[in-house]
Order: sequence, then C-alpha cells, then structure tokens
Amino acid sequence: MSALTGVPLLRVRGLVKGYGGPPVLRGIDLDLAAGESLVLLGPNGAGKSTLLRLLAGLHKPQQGEVLLDGVPFHSDDPDQRRRLGFVSHDLLLYAGLSARENLRFTASLFSLRAPESRIDAVLAAVGLDWVGDRPLRAYSRGMAQRLTTARALLHRPALLLLDEPMTGLDPAGIRGLEEILARFRTAGGAVLMTTHDLAHVAGTGTRAAFLRRGRVEDEVRGPELGAAALESRWLALFAGSPVARGGAP
Repeated sequence: MSALTGVPLLRVRGLVKGYGGPPVLRGIDLDLAAGESLVLLGPNGAGKSTLLRLLAGLHKPQQGEVLLDGVPFHSDDPDQRRRLGFVSHDLLLYAGLSARENLRFTASLFSLRAPESRIDAVLAAVGLDWVGDRPLRAYSRGMAQRLTTARALLHRPALLLLDEPMTGLDPAGIRGLEEILARFRTAGGAVLMTTHDLAHVAGTGTRAAFLRRGRVEDEVRGPELGAAALESRWLALFAGSPVARGGAP
C-alpha cells in the first residue's frame, strides 16, 4: 500500500489484450504494494511480457484499467511515466554510445537536471563504473543487461517493471541485482518482474504469480517460493499445457 493513501501502488483490473487473434491477456487482476516484489511465472506465450509492456505504456489494453496510487494510468502523462522504470527483452540502448552517454540521453528524456552524480551512482550500483566510458558495442550481453538496470533506476521510479532481468548475468551479477532490488523495496519501491529461473525467485520476490493462457492461475509466497516447491507447482499447472509444449494457446 502507499504510505500516504492506503491504496496499492499498482492495481490492475480486468486487463485484456490481443493482437488480432485470440486475446493474449484474458482479464488480468493484480495488486502490488510499496515494498513488495511480485514475480510472474509461466510458459512462453502465457502473456508475461505483454503484461509488462502494457504497464510500461508501450501498448494499450483493449479492456480493463491500470491504476498507479489509485489514479488511472495514462501513458502520455509524463509525471506518471516517471513513476515507472522498465527493463525489456530488447536492450533499447545505442551501441555506438558509451554507458554514460546512453544514461545522459535517458536523463534528457526525463528532464533530469545535473544528472552526472546520479549517473555515477547507478553505474556504481550495477558494477559498471569502471567501464562507463567504453562504447556499448564492446560490452558483453551481461554487461549490457546491467546497464539496462542502471537506466531503469536512473530517474528514481516508484515501480520497476523487469522482463527477464537476469538474462546474460553471471552469478555475481545475479547477486548484485538481488541486492539492488532489496534496497529498492526497502526504500519503498515495488517490483514486478518475469523470470524462467525458479532458483532465484526467493531471492528477488516476496510472492509469485503463475500466468496461464493470459490469466493469473495461482499465487504463492513464503516457503512456497523455494525452487523445489515452485517446480512442483509449475509441473502441476503446466506439464500438460499446449502452451508449455510450445503449441497454440
């Protein structure tokens, strides 16, 4: 809940989205309070990335509503967009620019004043301060992934939307991301992320929700966030699913 209003930081009700065929999302409902981290789990095609892109304002839902602090979300509202930090499957970075130059460009989009100290801080947080002036084309995939996290944190959002943020990260990078997210939540932020890596859900999430064919099928928390418990629940939900086997939903 928001400390000031007593309402969830994020509330989603009846969200529906399709791309000309059967809906990808078929009525998503979820709440996310400040200080929480909700991990979305599900097979390919379950609608996880579509949901995050809708919440980031990159697509519009066909039905339903999204509320930030109880206020309807409008993707063309710059103040509401500043409340969000987004890490996509796509890096959305410029290969010819250095890490610092990429972050300066992002700072200009959010009209951040005198951003250099903030750029230094987020580069240090993700362990890239020593290569901040190196062009992105010289980065490994894992280093570039760290930079997307730095970019998402740069403008101090209230809500982080992370789509497979561990892609390409080595064990130290994963541990570093877990620590960043823990500090972010302690400071009052909320996290909504997707992953296929069940081993790290307990380190990044306070609860997890399973998406199946565009709907929230189940939710777990506490001891049920362990890898063995999640795998057992996954198999119970998806082992016979056409989507889990790669077929049409």
